Amino acid sequence: MADPKTPTEGPLAAEMPDVVHVEVGRVPPSAWDQADGMMARLAGKAPRPVLFARVKIHVDAERDPDDQTIAQATMDVSGRIVRAQVGAPTPEEALNCLSDRMETRVRRSAEKRRDAGRLPPGTPEGTWRSGDLPTARPGFHPRPREDRRLVRRKTYAPQDRISIEEALFDLDVLDHRFFLFTAAADGEVSVVYEDEDGFKLRRESGGAPPDGIDPIPAEFDPTPAPELDLDEAIDRLDVGGATFIFFRNAESGQGNVVYRRYDGHHGVVEPRTTG
Repeated sequence: MADPKTPTEGPLAAEMPDVVHVEVGRVPPSAWDQADGMMARLAGKAPRPVLFARVKIHVDAERDPDDQTIAQATMDVSGRIVRAQVGAPTPEEALNCLSDRMETRVRRSAEKRRDAGRLPPGTPEGTWRSGDLPTARPGFHPRPREDRRLVRRKTYAPQDRISIEEALFDLDVLDHRFFLFTAAADGEVSVVYEDEDGFKLRRESGGAPPDGIDPIPAEFDPTPAPELDLDEAIDRLDVGGATFIFFRNAESGQGNVVYRRYDGHHGVVEPRTTG
């Protein structure tokens, strides 16, 4: 097994930082050896030095037998975050799937750096995610509705605008089910996501993207974001069975997303406040 501090391939000459281990449940030591070797190999393929690396392994005997282990990897490649998360029966199987997903994302991150036009990785039309492992994603724990809590708040900076193409790329390399952002073209709070029909773009107003932007590999969803308070959005999430709800927060007046976590609880993404 390769030394996790000494990548042997790729452009890296600098020493890789130690891999941070986050353990939930009982994880065999051999799994951590496998995780360290995986991250060392991935660091060797990264386009720039890795500043931080973390692997989280969560073993939960109460989950479905085919999905009892959740494995998550995060790498900070000189400021660009690459992340993936999978579910599998055992830590070893989860790490095998995770390795494939992360390698795809590290490669796409390298392609992104080489793409002066800041477009998604160049692959044939209709095959942008070719080679990925969407079925390896962990399922949701069937937690009773009365036991669900809002346990995570994430923020985005509404003043930091990015293109739709960049949002789609981040959706992919961060392995998220959705990505909330402010569109560079007109400042519209928008969300990109993936369903069984492919990639979708939805804007807070429900209006179409402005004229003059390049075609994007996503279908436009014209449904405007409903105006709800957070409790109403959570109720709609619970009743409808969706993975997330994009809404205009009635209190703040800004676009939010409330979402289901794999542990059965809720999380929310909201604008970062300043001052």
